[in-house]
Amino acid sequence: MKQHLSILAHNRVIYSRFLKSFSLEQLNSVPKGFNNNIIWNVAHALVTQQSIMYSLSGLPALVPQEWVDGYRKGTRPEGDVSQEFVTAIDEALTSTMDQLQKDLEAGIFENFQPYTTTTKMELSSIETAFPFVLFHDGVHIGSVLALAKLV
Repeated sequence: MKQHLSILAHNRVIYSRFLKSFSLEQLNSVPKGFNNNIIWNVAHALVTQQSIMYSLSGLPALVPQEWVDGYRKGTRPEGDVSQEFVTAIDEALTSTMDQLQKDLEAGIFENFQPYTTTTKMELSSIETAFPFVLFHDGVHIGSVLALAKLV
């Protein structure tokens, strides 16, 4: 799990750099041909990690429920977000990572409910869920890289 945590931490640094490098207008911009924007992708990746690892384990997410509702699979941007929201997401990238490490060490993910992803990957435990989260992050980092060229 230490290697997985290291990769997740690296991904979070990448997301944070984007949040700090682009203006609020750029983060909110949805280029022609796209359904979403940079901030949506970052928030979606964070929410997905929380949903897969915590919610499927019967645990409350470490982020507000309105974030989960607004950025889960099947959502899209509903309007521009504020700088305060961007800052809160950026801070949550670190705080949830720190808590995840503690929670993994404490072994709290023991009641994981099996789940089949949209890509038909079977998640049967936290040990199979964590690599999927990393894969999912990679997909959305790729989206952010594409969006960054157009905003």
